Amino acid sequence: MTEQARVLGARAAMAVVAGSMLGIGIFLTPRIVATQMQSPVAFFGVWLLAGVAALCGAVAYAELATMMPRAGGDYVYLRRAYGPSVAFGAGWVLFGAVFTGSIAALAVPLCQYQLPALLGIDLSASVAGPVKAHSVVAIGIVLLFTAVNAAGTRLAALVQDLTTWIPMAGFAVFAVWVLVAGPEPVVAPIVSSAPSWPTLSGFAVAFMAVYFAYSGWNGVIYVAGEVRRPGRNIPIGVVGGTVAVMGLYVLMCAAFVAALGMSGLTGAFEAGTTVATATAGPAAGYIATLLIAFGLMGTLNGTILGGARVAMAMAEDGALWRGFAAQTSRGVPERALWGQSAWACVYILSGTFEQILNLVSLAMMVMGALTVAAVFVLRRRDPNAVRPYRATAYPWTPAVFLGVSAFVVVAMLLRAVAKPEAESLYPLLGLPLFGLAYAAHRGARALKTRRGS
Repeated sequence: MTEQARVLGARAAMAVVAGSMLGIGIFLTPRIVATQMQSPVAFFGVWLLAGVAALCGAVAYAELATMMPRAGGDYVYLRRAYGPSVAFGAGWVLFGAVFTGSIAALAVPLCQYQLPALLGIDLSASVAGPVKAHSVVAIGIVLLFTAVNAAGTRLAALVQDLTTWIPMAGFAVFAVWVLVAGPEPVVAPIVSSAPSWPTLSGFAVAFMAVYFAYSGWNGVIYVAGEVRRPGRNIPIGVVGGTVAVMGLYVLMCAAFVAALGMSGLTGAFEAGTTVATATAGPAAGYIATLLIAFGLMGTLNGTILGGARVAMAMAEDGALWRGFAAQTSRGVPERALWGQSAWACVYILSGTFEQILNLVSLAMMVMGALTVAAVFVLRRRDPNAVRPYRATAYPWTPAVFLGVSAFVVVAMLLRAVAKPEAESLYPLLGLPLFGLAYAAHRGARALKTRRGS
């Protein structure tokens, strides 16, 4: 990657991180947490604890990204720490399921809920057999944002700025207004069977929901090769973006509780529009829907930006079709971008993206833990390597992240044992898929070595 292609500064790096995090999770998750925890102390404690865990992961990722400032993120770090087979398994899960599935999972709800509400149109009609109109529009949006990214990282960064900072500022202003105005709870309380203090299983359910609402805090590492002064700007982007979103989430949750009360929050399926409409009328609800749509577009743009770089890094190593490694004169992996969009469109048409993301959710946790553990591995193996940034409060911060990840994984396993149904068992299947990809790569390498000898 040439220096001319490094076009992302500190603000753009923060926008990629914050925009990747600011999805629909903050509006759907508060209901889940409030249902499990009727105590405000426990409610906010979960949001803070999950935010701290994300921040601990962020500083570990920042060390790896500044040490190896190239595109590809986890794939690059896992390859150096554990070898090409682990990286191959992780790369296929990331590109084949996580990024492409996330693109579909962002575009479809945007066209199912936000756009119809904003434009007053019905997109639920069938276009061809089981294919709905909202799926066709979703494909159009994916192709549009892919074209924006293909036009150049500078343009993609501008779009990321607009679709990140506008909704963040809008929601922050609204949350402050709700807190300052101090309205009484406006939704009738709903009786909940949850105890004032949560059970261990209830805490696990709430924590996992919040933990995944924070996902995206590592967004900029996938485009590290396009960040100017990576030793400075990557840590600012990863840590600054995570802290900004963490603060916004806690502020918004405070506004939700102030407006709805803890009991009322349990009945708010989508808290943002519910609070806006209840406190300031339908016009405010419309504005909230508009801001949510902007936020979803920002997350979509950041996901498209990062996912293609994973494919490019894999292709450069021969782990994927080498055509995906090709770059334009502006340093954009155009073929990888369009290949990614085609894969995401298949998920949209098949309607399988939710199942795909659920399938790999546990594998994502394990891969994230392996990446953070790579900080320990590489500190021991390559103590003299150039590290422009070292993880703050090492070894405690990566250790905290690994401990939290272990808790989530164990909680998901125990849930599957206690309740062996599809909902709890399905995420476990992603681990064998990761293992199969790893074993296939190991076998292919062994066979190649045997043939060469």
